[in-house]
Amino acid sequence: MAEIVQFDRVSKRFGGTIALNGVSFSIREGEVHAVIGENGAGKSTLMKILAGVLQKDSGKIFVGGSETVFRLAGDAQREGISTVYQEPHLVPHMTVAENVFLGREPIKKLGWIDFNTLNARTQEILAQLELAISPTTTLADLSSADIQLVQIARAIAFSTKILILDEPTASITGRETEILFSLLKKLNAKGLTIVYVSHRLKEIFELCHRATVLRDGKYVATVDVEKTNEREIISMMVGREVEETLAVPNEKRNTAVSLELRDISVSESAIPVRNVSLKVRKGEIVALAGLVGSGRSDVAKAVFGLNRISAGSIHVHGERVNIKSPGDAIRRGISFVPEDRKSEGLIPIQSIKHNISLTGLKLLARLGFINGSSETNLARTSSAQLSIKSSSEEAEVSTLSGGNQQKVVLAKWLWLKPTILILDEPTRGIDVGAKSEIHSLITNLAKNDVAVLLISSELPEVLRLADRIYVMRDGTITGELQRSEASQESIMHLAALGKQETGGI
Repeated sequence: MAEIVQFDRVSKRFGGTIALNGVSFSIREGEVHAVIGENGAGKSTLMKILAGVLQKDSGKIFVGGSETVFRLAGDAQREGISTVYQEPHLVPHMTVAENVFLGREPIKKLGWIDFNTLNARTQEILAQLELAISPTTTLADLSSADIQLVQIARAIAFSTKILILDEPTASITGRETEILFSLLKKLNAKGLTIVYVSHRLKEIFELCHRATVLRDGKYVATVDVEKTNEREIISMMVGREVEETLAVPNEKRNTAVSLELRDISVSESAIPVRNVSLKVRKGEIVALAGLVGSGRSDVAKAVFGLNRISAGSIHVHGERVNIKSPGDAIRRGISFVPEDRKSEGLIPIQSIKHNISLTGLKLLARLGFINGSSETNLARTSSAQLSIKSSSEEAEVSTLSGGNQQKVVLAKWLWLKPTILILDEPTRGIDVGAKSEIHSLITNLAKNDVAVLLISSELPEVLRLADRIYVMRDGTITGELQRSEASQESIMHLAALGKQETGGI
């Protein structure tokens, strides 16, 4: 099989940080080739260089056997290379057709957009992809999966050789992932070369032919997927054996209840919550499981004062409390790590130092002014405790990898020493090494008597960490499972069907 892309000693530096260091490997024509590694390994930087978004500092890139230098993304697109990024680069209030041809619209003689041609050509593309999406539908009315499919339609409308996908399943459900994979397999069968960047090893084994591993900006190895396994790949990614954190069965039935919800309802939330009751004891990890849209995050936000409860009561350390704002929750010893770290958990353009100190500025102030040395010392101590990798505490958070950004979110709450910690998807979009570190952190917090309410869509994570599991569906709790009786199947029965699994099912 011919090589369609060759990287020859490609290097890239950002200031004092080496993002890529002499990377060399090749991608074969017509294959699905995974590029994997921990956050900060250089995957996205390399893909952006191939796509013309970034310029390499040294080395060579060959496309179709010829040395190529792409100065702009348009140069790569003209050579048949397009990228679908994790975050949609589309306009929500425009139609599917307008997004597919954005910037390349067919024009009539007088300079007006030819919408008939626009819609017709989009329909042809959607039909080729076997997508049942109308060209005239507004993008905001589509599901997350359909938006990803529209991105792919836009990418291949003008690029027919190489499709680069950067974490395409990070924000879509399992069923939506199946739809996406079905399309990718059809495109690959027709000869399209796909470069697939993902942290999810299960996806690599389902979709890809070969996988290249990068670590700390360097090339490690390229392997045939069918001839390797997850443990071997993880070892190559992190440079060591990653021990799976398995929480020891944690019998906390006789310890004090730190957090209790009694029949709470939240009517004014994205997913209305009805009659939710649960308990989290001191030193216990309790998971709130369920499918996307089940109302788990809405419950968490109610406890933290972001959603107003319309009925029921919240009790903290045995006392009924009235939490109307996050400030009320913080004063009660409650901390909350939200699902979306970029828009809800961090100020990306601010430094690590300023993000960490944000939750307790009054504690760092003297006579109304922030004590700069105290703030710096806090950031340094927190960075050391959580192994946050950065050039300094003054580094802008947006320059960090996803795993290190998530550690900053955790750091900003942990220095307040909460007694109750709510974690909403704490390991979403981060690599296996950082995930293992965060799992260890969670179990250690529980050992130190912090009550942890964990929300996670990853059932292996739930089963690995939780002492007890509540399952939600349509805004209400459908069941409670002890660690000893919980399995992926029993959780999914409660999440999808709203009832316990029974014998013979």
